[in-house]
Amino acid sequence: MTILAEILAGLGLLFVGLKSLSSHLQQATGRGVRRLLRGATRSPLTGLISGSLAGAATQSSNAVAIICGNLVRGGVFTVRDAIPVVAGGNVGTAALVFVAAVDFRLVVLYLVALVGFGFQLRLDRRSAWREWMGVALGLALALLGLDFIKEAPHAIDPAALAAVLDVGLTPLVGFALGFVAAALSQSSSTPTILVLALVQSAVMGLDNAFFVVLGANLGSGVATLAAAGGLEGTGRQLCYVHILVKGIGCALVLALWLGAELVGADPARLLASAGGQAPVSLSLLFLALQVAGAVPVAFGRGFTEQIAIRFSPPTLEDGASRPRYIHDRALEAPATALDLSEKEIRRLIQLLPTLLPDLDVSEAGGAGERLALWRGAASIAQTTESFVTDLIGLAMERESLDIALEQQGLVEMIRLLQDTLHDFAEVVESYDTPPQLAFNLSESLRVIVLSLADADTADDYEVIATLTADRSDLLNRIRRSLVGASIGTGEDARRLLLATSLFERAIWLIRRTAVALRPATNDDKPRDETVSAERKDVHAH
Repeated sequence: MTILAEILAGLGLLFVGLKSLSSHLQQATGRGVRRLLRGATRSPLTGLISGSLAGAATQSSNAVAIICGNLVRGGVFTVRDAIPVVAGGNVGTAALVFVAAVDFRLVVLYLVALVGFGFQLRLDRRSAWREWMGVALGLALALLGLDFIKEAPHAIDPAALAAVLDVGLTPLVGFALGFVAAALSQSSSTPTILVLALVQSAVMGLDNAFFVVLGANLGSGVATLAAAGGLEGTGRQLCYVHILVKGIGCALVLALWLGAELVGADPARLLASAGGQAPVSLSLLFLALQVAGAVPVAFGRGFTEQIAIRFSPPTLEDGASRPRYIHDRALEAPATALDLSEKEIRRLIQLLPTLLPDLDVSEAGGAGERLALWRGAASIAQTTESFVTDLIGLAMERESLDIALEQQGLVEMIRLLQDTLHDFAEVVESYDTPPQLAFNLSESLRVIVLSLADADTADDYEVIATLTADRSDLLNRIRRSLVGASIGTGEDARRLLLATSLFERAIWLIRRTAVALRPATNDDKPRDETVSAERKDVHAH
């Protein structure tokens, strides 16, 4: 029982440590990793190398794939550009298996001491130091977990367990065990580290370990589909890239193994001679599986892309989530970048009417299409906000900085308005036949949003400001009448009250957006003061 407890505790520490390491490292170097991946599109080789470095840093091929997925959805690069990076992310995770093959107990002790003194000296008050201390603590926990896993099998009688394994662990059973373990842990490195501990304790031979690691490699690839859930389109395409990397790697390495057996050679002995020591040999096997799959997938990215598209065609949301004007290279010229972000913001406003149903028209796409459009618009808004934030971080002139700050506040209001319109549409569409009040509110809101999307001059925005003037007294009377009226079930009343509240919030946000967009005039109150007041009002609300 003690051996099992040590192995389980080691796995727990390993999972917690890797999670902490990955999250804190992404916070500490998030922009650096993204810049690394953005510059990886020059060739398959640079993409493969960049992905390997990112995978080694995050120790998660899934994290690399998620970052790439966001960059693809944001229009920074295409799926074809992302394929070598995702393939390289798998290669980078082999670093953890090599670490597990060496003695690092002294490193763990010093890391724990370093983090402890850091907290005692309150170095975590600075955000940058806090993230790097989290990285060090996560690394220490992961290494400590590896040490538990490596040491636990030493208490097992090698001869007795080896006899059991020789009888019951056939190549097919070993492959199945590795596959299931990787599918459950969603990691190929974790089962490999367990096998490495058994090999290091002379409990398992390299011939049995080979098939367990082979199954673990393929199982982790298939597990990405389960982790993807309901993800579709380009996001799911990168999952199939994962599977191709794992599958091709397993097929090529297995072919070499079987080929050696056919010519009368002992593949286990050849593997042992390649590494010198059993743990190193197993680490080299794991690395070979990743490289054997990553290289053909990366350099044959055109064919890989065709396979991924065949299994997961692009969706409406994929097309709707790509910015049209902004791109990372524009940050090199802040003045031009401000013009591009202004155009993107204008496009976001023009997309607002697509988030509301037109109840007078029978729509083919309906709620499903509107949901995809909302997600796409929300993705563009998030990308635009990040773009403007990066602009603010650059050394700009005061006038340009003021414009960027105004754009930041405007995008924030647009994101709030997007969510409010989406929630309102969901309430209205929850009825089979909307009651008259819900119908009137929806059509009125749609007309006002269309007016905002078409507005161009100061007079247009003044009209919108008049249309969206305070109507709280009228809406309060409507609420009181709903409470006192007989309008069906209590659920009907609740939905109508919610629709009324969302309508009021949407009108409030439209008014402030119109004020922020209104061209500067010769009024007594300058526009920048008005915008600043509106931004404070948004936060207060």
